[in-house]
Amino acid sequence: MSGILNRHTTMGKYTLTGRNSFQSSGRVNWVRFLPFAALAWIVSAMLAVFLSMLFKWGVYFVLIVPLILALGAGGMVLLAVHQGHCRSRFIAVVLGVLAGVTLYLGYYYASMVQDLGMEFAGRIELLPKYIAFRMRTQVIRDTHTPDDERHKRKPDAFSHGSNWVFFALEFGFVLVFSTGGAFRRAGKPYCEKCQLWTKREITRFKPELGPGFVEALRQGAVQSLAALFTSPQKAAVPNTMVALDYCPSLKSGQSTDCTVYLSVKQVSENAKGAVLDQFDQAKGKMLARQVQINPEEMPALLPGFAVLETVTGTTAAAVLKELQVASPEPTAMAFADIRPVEPAYAGKVLTTKTKLIGNAFALLLILGVFGPIGLGFLGGALGFPDHPPAGGVSPGMKLLGEVIIGVGVAWFVANGVLLFTAPDYFSTRFLLGVIKREFARRPNHLVSPNDPEAHFVQIIPRANWGKIKLEDASDVGFMKVDEQKSEILFEGDNEYFRIPVASLTSCEVERFVAAEGTHGATTFYRLVLAANHPSGFWEAPIGPRGGTGKFRAKKRLKWATDMEQRIKALMLSAKADQSPAVQ
Repeated sequence: MSGILNRHTTMGKYTLTGRNSFQSSGRVNWVRFLPFAALAWIVSAMLAVFLSMLFKWGVYFVLIVPLILALGAGGMVLLAVHQGHCRSRFIAVVLGVLAGVTLYLGYYYASMVQDLGMEFAGRIELLPKYIAFRMRTQVIRDTHTPDDERHKRKPDAFSHGSNWVFFALEFGFVLVFSTGGAFRRAGKPYCEKCQLWTKREITRFKPELGPGFVEALRQGAVQSLAALFTSPQKAAVPNTMVALDYCPSLKSGQSTDCTVYLSVKQVSENAKGAVLDQFDQAKGKMLARQVQINPEEMPALLPGFAVLETVTGTTAAAVLKELQVASPEPTAMAFADIRPVEPAYAGKVLTTKTKLIGNAFALLLILGVFGPIGLGFLGGALGFPDHPPAGGVSPGMKLLGEVIIGVGVAWFVANGVLLFTAPDYFSTRFLLGVIKREFARRPNHLVSPNDPEAHFVQIIPRANWGKIKLEDASDVGFMKVDEQKSEILFEGDNEYFRIPVASLTSCEVERFVAAEGTHGATTFYRLVLAANHPSGFWEAPIGPRGGTGKFRAKKRLKWATDMEQRIKALMLSAKADQSPAVQ
């Protein structure tokens, strides 16, 4: 069995009496854990020395620098917990605290040795006195303070108190960063039989189905559970997110008796950016956490988790027939047709070369801020010098200086407008030229680049939302909504989409804020299409290519909502056509 089982599972107001749930065994593979734990401690000590050097060089930014280094220490602790198969949260926290203490207090120890000399390296008992001395004497200053004013401010009672406040804050945050990830990892489901961490798969359904999943688990109702998993999936929030934790040996077929666990959560907001676990980090209400699935219940999960086919030895269709669970759509189900582009024409647009060139255009636009400043100085030096010649500046030279300054001002304004409205303007024009040239080589087109109804779009997987990458799109191409044939067409660099409107299970506009909480926060809107596919659930977050500026959010929203309204109108029309006529 995997872990220790608890016979009473309670989440919120839902009580699953008699159901087993996962609890960590608390075991540790000491042979594997100790070397990685020692490495984590050594790295933390090295980071402490580096932090003391940053302080000596005058580049120690309060809160920011120690927290950045704490992420490195926390990453090493997380590696030790994962590679050492540590299922004890207590041991994980102890190692995290040791790393955090080594990093932060070690920074003061290294600074003490630097200030007092190597002969005091063994006088560890002096460290508290040294820290107290630092709190009394050091002064926090603004980085923009002029050098001649930095030494004027002397320590006082206020700076003494504020130093202790920042000491406590930094120390606390360092400990949180060094232990948080390891604490979560140690509690992750683990297969004791195969000595492997479990993997997780997620499906999403309508929000009102959440209590139904919990009730089916509580009653052990296999037929109800199977019927719920045949419900249309819904990627947009709000939704009910169902997570399956399973041993990798089940997927590979090396084992068939490992325990699997099911969790249910009503999600109100998806996790922002790139996260390690979409389920745990999504905002919402947990309804059931890691409930053990009995062997007789596993086939009922097949409509939502095809990975269990190897374990059960059957298919979703066979299970639904055996359980006499009707499909929610009695008519033949329509499927999205997703095909790869022929190898001779695929992958010719989003190459490493085009990604680098596109990013170079954006970088040049940022660096272009300094060009107008240089022209301003040049024009001022020519037309209005600090030390003009004896006869004064000639009218021609003054006019030349004014012209250069005017060009600099015009350049600065134009550059600023582009930065805030379309910082990717030139890279988009470049990519559009490349894609039209490459698509012209194709003998046939699903969507012609010259079609006036075609939209130049990109497919951006959720995993890339908020990631810092050379290119966050997985595909670029042209999309068209064919209202006569009631289908959505896309021809991209890597794939073709032919999506009958009848195959769509969801069409929603989702909002995403990049760099949220900063002055550079920029709002984006994705048109998220979800459709039935022979291999299972299929989803494509789509957005227009270009116009990524901070002040173009309304235009991005208008494009997404216009497309959503057009597609939903076609979905309603298709549903009306499929409904039986009223006598």
